[in-house]
Amino acid sequence: MSASALAAPNYAERRAQLRRQVFGGKHPPDAVLINSPANLYYLTGFTGSFGALLMTPDTERFLTGGIYATQAQSEVLGIPIVLNPTLKEFNATLTEVVRELGARTLGVESGNSVAGVQALRKAARRAGVRVLPIGTPVEKLRRVKDEYEIARVRDAAALADATFQHIQRLFQPEVAEWDIAMEIDFYMRRQGAYPAFDTIAVSGERTALPHGKPTERRLQKGDFVTVDFGAKLNGYCSDLTRTVVIGKASAEQRRLYDAVLEALERCITAIKPGKPGKQIDAIARMVLEKHGLADYFGHGLGHSLGILVHDGSGLSFRDKTPLEAGMVLTVEPGVYVPGFGGVRIEQDVVVTETGCEVLTHAPVELMECEG
Repeated sequence: MSASALAAPNYAERRAQLRRQVFGGKHPPDAVLINSPANLYYLTGFTGSFGALLMTPDTERFLTGGIYATQAQSEVLGIPIVLNPTLKEFNATLTEVVRELGARTLGVESGNSVAGVQALRKAARRAGVRVLPIGTPVEKLRRVKDEYEIARVRDAAALADATFQHIQRLFQPEVAEWDIAMEIDFYMRRQGAYPAFDTIAVSGERTALPHGKPTERRLQKGDFVTVDFGAKLNGYCSDLTRTVVIGKASAEQRRLYDAVLEALERCITAIKPGKPGKQIDAIARMVLEKHGLADYFGHGLGHSLGILVHDGSGLSFRDKTPLEAGMVLTVEPGVYVPGFGGVRIEQDVVVTETGCEVLTHAPVELMECEG
């Protein structure tokens, strides 16, 4: 079901969940500050780049600057808005509001920069407020997506599929990597989305660069071509990678491709609630080891996907936390052979009660593009 057919998110309930998590433990702060743009969007629906949510156990305030005054009033509903006066330091206004709310300790997210926390502590000391770290409580809430969020990722995944279909006509000799990357970005923008990250389009030996940037290199017969892109549509991201061959694939190209595809399919079949992400990552490495290719797989198997394209932990060899139904993940095994080329195939999936559902549907079988 499309997200447009579902009720809007219940931001107040999300904030209530955060309150229970932050203020329900031992030695909680008097107030908490949320200023990560992704977390503000999750908790309030605010789409601007500058704002702050202050919460105590029983009240809340949203602070922003004059540039976002009108936007905040239309997007942040049910929360009193405080506008920072022009020419006044934002931290001074912030700590004044903290004092007005009767708080003496303020919890801050761990994602803030060291310089940002130092500046806040300096202003807070003048107001008699102590700043304390609280870790990443909102990220923990965002780990499992609700029905509305999954529908939004599903829409973004459908656009990624349509984009791959659209660019297949460009998989022919003499087309530049840059032209493919620009066509990907242009097509997504024309559909009302933004690129979720810098689009990758690499060819030939350059496909051995997992995060290679597109250049003016022109495609040649016999090239691997890898495209990796995602759409950010209505606030949520997709992430899709496909590798094709220009002309007929060589035996070695097919060997690499078949090994990566086997790893992908085995991992998707293995995903279930309760399994730690590192266990799924290990399956990919076991499959590639069987083909003598494990040494050419130099990154984690996948990551969480949502408001951000890298939205938290997922399927790397570091992920010990058990998977839960409602998590949205990428599954992207790859092999990268210097001087020859590489293959990566990526699917987006949502963990279900019994396994997982694949959200991206562009073909994964090896495509030999004759032009």
